[in-house]
Amino acid sequence: MSAPAKLPEMVPGAFFASENPEDPLSAAGADLRRSQYAIFGEYAKHDIFMGSRDLDAEVTSVSVSTGLTPRDVKEGIFAYMTLQQLPRLRALQDAVQRLDIRRLCVIEKTLNRMGNDADPEHYAEIDNLLVGLFTAESPNQQLPTPYMITLKLNQMLATLDCSVAFDREKKKKRGESPPGFGHLDFHPDPSGVGLAGLTFSADNVSMSAVRASITATARKHGLSDSDVAFKLLTGRIAAELPATIFAYAPKTPDGTLDPTKPVFLPGFGWSGAVGTEMFHSFNISVMDLEGAAAHTVAGYVAPDKVKAYVRGRDGTCIYPGCDREAWSCQLDHRIPYDEGGQTNADNLFCLCQHHHNMKTDRLAFYIPDPVTGEIIWLFSDGTYARVDPNGIIADQITPTNPKWSRSLDDVKRLKRENARFFAKCHKVLDEFEEDFDYQGCLNKLLELEEEFGLRFPFHPEPPPRYEPPPEI
Repeated sequence: MSAPAKLPEMVPGAFFASENPEDPLSAAGADLRRSQYAIFGEYAKHDIFMGSRDLDAEVTSVSVSTGLTPRDVKEGIFAYMTLQQLPRLRALQDAVQRLDIRRLCVIEKTLNRMGNDADPEHYAEIDNLLVGLFTAESPNQQLPTPYMITLKLNQMLATLDCSVAFDREKKKKRGESPPGFGHLDFHPDPSGVGLAGLTFSADNVSMSAVRASITATARKHGLSDSDVAFKLLTGRIAAELPATIFAYAPKTPDGTLDPTKPVFLPGFGWSGAVGTEMFHSFNISVMDLEGAAAHTVAGYVAPDKVKAYVRGRDGTCIYPGCDREAWSCQLDHRIPYDEGGQTNADNLFCLCQHHHNMKTDRLAFYIPDPVTGEIIWLFSDGTYARVDPNGIIADQITPTNPKWSRSLDDVKRLKRENARFFAKCHKVLDEFEEDFDYQGCLNKLLELEEEFGLRFPFHPEPPPRYEPPPEI
């Protein structure tokens, strides 16, 4: 067991104005900080096993017990978790509860730029700096403001790791990383036959919205997707709005959409951090799939919620070896409707046109296992094959394989990784604005994007093409 962190000796008579024993407002503020400590103090401990505690379950539990909003709870948890790497500051907070959540959040946000593999000696230097900053040296001294804390930490980070010491004012001018940012490239014709091209890349939620708009407009005008895309880009037709995006999104315990968790978009996969933010910025109409599994209708055509449930359950065509996406498959009544088969999820399965025809022609038949979801195919030659379910509902959102479950440690690592990536990229842009080495800047940004697996939205504009002076 390590020895307790040693606190600095107090200067006689020195105290912060926020701890003035003669001021009733100071006493009220101290009560507030003690309450915050009582709620979140345990998250500063090293011995708490964060890897096994799910973030969303933890936030819900604390929110219900305290009446705090989930956002405030999440801020408090990660603010106090920062103290795990700052033992002297943690000991000071344990002793006097001097820091409020706002100041701890500022420390957390700044230190996240150090990433997940920071040198422990760097943390020790920062720990000493912060303890000194929060130790009074004179009577009625003002407690350091969040701005002052950020300034001091940035100055130290610049000496410890210059790769993340970007210019804050320049970053403000560039703006924050917007949800749904895209990147557009035009390609000249390298072959000389008169063809050119363009590439547009963006988060998968934005691309899903683009596809939905093109598809809806193409359907209205009876055109192909490529013709519609060209006419939309050249202003010859208007987009058909609103276009509909289909996605599978998790809910909070109170039944609302959970904005912190990724969503699944048919044809594009799981959303990343940017795509998730983009998705929840839309005006979303929700189709609740709870109850769809047991919903039965009298007619042949299944309602939309049952179709969505079945496609989410199957994922692809359920024929062995077929990977045709469920969202482009037909819904087959396993027991034909005209033979008494019901229109419900238990009797509906996704088959592509080809394999639907095989089943209709009685070349094959399938039997689902209602417990495991496994499907047994029986063929006319006496052989059989097993198929495991591929869908997100059957395979991802279960107690044994919770796609959306994230521990506190998982999220802390992700926050640090993102903060370090963006800090490094902004530092690269700072250098570009000094030396204007466009290709060098672009190469560094691409290397960082490759290293972190993230996309930086503020690539520099290429310089104008050099034109030699005309000959005289």
